[in-house]
Amino acid sequence: MQAVNFTLESVWVNGDEMILMSADLVVVRRAEIKEEDWECVAITVPGAAFELAPCQIRMTDLLTQQEFSGSALVVRSDEQRHVFRGAGPLAGIETINFSD
Repeated sequence: MQAVNFTLESVWVNGDEMILMSADLVVVRRAEIKEEDWECVAITVPGAAFELAPCQIRMTDLLTQQEFSGSALVVRSDEQRHVFRGAGPLAGIETINFSD
C-alpha cells in the first residue's frame, strides 16, 4: 500500500467554498485495486452540516497549489467536522509520486 497526504488551502463543495480551519486530503494506492482511494477531512468555522449525499469537491494543496477534484460522498458532517469519501477517480493525482 502507498499513501500520500496533502494539507489543503481551499475546499469547494458543489461550487461553494468552505471556510476552513484545517483540511487534509489522503490518497491511498493499493496494488490489487485499479483506482486510488481518497478521503478529505475538513474542519470549518461553525456552520451548517452537509447532507449525507453525493457531491462534487475541488481542493487546492497549500504548498504546491496543485488542484484536485472529483465526485465524493459526504460520510459525516456536523457544524464543524466534515468527511468526504472519494466516489470515483480524483483528477489531479496523475502526477503525484506515492511512497510506501
